[in-house]
Amino acid sequence: MLKVFIFKKRTLYIALAVLLTLILSIAIWMKMSGSDETFSETIKYAYKKVSPEQAKILIEKNEGVVILDVRDEKDYAHGHLPQATLITYRDLKRSLADFDREKIYMLYGENDRDSAKAAQIMANNGFPRVYILKGGIDKWPYEIE
Repeated sequence: MLKVFIFKKRTLYIALAVLLTLILSIAIWMKMSGSDETFSETIKYAYKKVSPEQAKILIEKNEGVVILDVRDEKDYAHGHLPQATLITYRDLKRSLADFDREKIYMLYGENDRDSAKAAQIMANNGFPRVYILKGGIDKWPYEIE
């Protein structure tokens, strides 16, 4: 009975040695290959929710902020943020190739759900700086056009 126990312990040590050797071999091989390959194609960005106060500062401090209103035409006509561009969710999906990925985008709608849906599309398509107005236009206490 003692012999069986020793045999199992020795087998465990051998298995650990083989595993350690395999890990070290892979690490050395990766280091020697010198590959600088990154997987940027699989990186997904996230959007950030900002309060009206934070959104106002974002707009004031960054000259090229693109403000997108994702509501319908009728709501846009009743009032929108200054310099906002009306774009429907469907049009946004179709025209993503026309947008500059280096710019800052601030989206808003009637509520967080609408703008979050549009922001998620942009983030999933490689736009790293996308913000949504928390609470939508109803929470915007500043001037509207």
